[in-house]
Amino acid sequence: MPPASSDNNVMRDLFVKDPVLALTYGPSGIGKTTDTGLSFPNALFIAAPGALQSIRNVAGYSPLVENATTIPDVTKLITTIGSYKAKGSDTKIDSVVVDDFSYLAEQTFAQFEKKFNGFRLWGELRDAVIDFRNAARFAKVHIVVNCWEQPPKDKPGGARVKGGPMLSGNLPEQVPAMFDMVLRCGLDPMRKPWPGIYQCVADANYVMKDRLNVATAAHPAPMNMAELIRAAGYDVSRHPDLAWQEDVVTKVSAQMVQDGAAKDKDTANAVYADLVKNAVNPLHARWTLRDAMDRTVISRALSARNSVFLA
Repeated sequence: MPPASSDNNVMRDLFVKDPVLALTYGPSGIGKTTDTGLSFPNALFIAAPGALQSIRNVAGYSPLVENATTIPDVTKLITTIGSYKAKGSDTKIDSVVVDDFSYLAEQTFAQFEKKFNGFRLWGELRDAVIDFRNAARFAKVHIVVNCWEQPPKDKPGGARVKGGPMLSGNLPEQVPAMFDMVLRCGLDPMRKPWPGIYQCVADANYVMKDRLNVATAAHPAPMNMAELIRAAGYDVSRHPDLAWQEDVVTKVSAQMVQDGAAKDKDTANAVYADLVKNAVNPLHARWTLRDAMDRTVISRALSARNSVFLA
């Protein structure tokens, strides 16, 4: 028998990790934008004006934002960031969030419709998405794309298309194949105080996948993209003014794992009170406890998964 490893990431850490490409989809207002703001405070957000108010009001900071009207516009921005990274330029941007891709695809389709028609139109749209994927893959930053959700549907010929991101033509089938993670957003009222979840399970009706092998183990996983990625061994940076968060999250999560779930509430309340007493912005204190609790949930799920072969 091989010796037991004290670190589940030993083999994984032998390989150079490419940045993660993730897609989330769900109805408006479910928390997609807020999670990306809490998860990626050093991201470049590509969003319409006013679309990021929830980040300012929940996370307590103003994200870096650019507006774009078509998918090729976004591809150019990502390519530029990738060029800066390749040259070793000093940029603090470690991720790009596209919020939301469904609207962007609609705008792109409307622009292309003025120039192309028939099969040429769909071919140009597909090529634009492929160019986006290629730029994203080589940009050396995490890429997260948010989409609206559409239900399963039948094609005119009778073929069944799974529910997933709301996109035109064959893109609902083609786009998810380009991403490492495809997560369906949902709500679990029993999860307090943050009911948002990411669903990732084999399903006949909706497309979901997880090449990182974390969200599937934690299904339904907390709606916390950063903690899911960190659990797979990736670095996700903290807001430059809140670097202290990582130490607190690490210590609190370790304590929760050690003490057991029955004491999670008491531990969280005690830490929150202590942070606020020490003049931490309540928004930042809640953000910190969110990460600590979600990290604990994910850690317990991975531990349970690794402890047995067949449950």
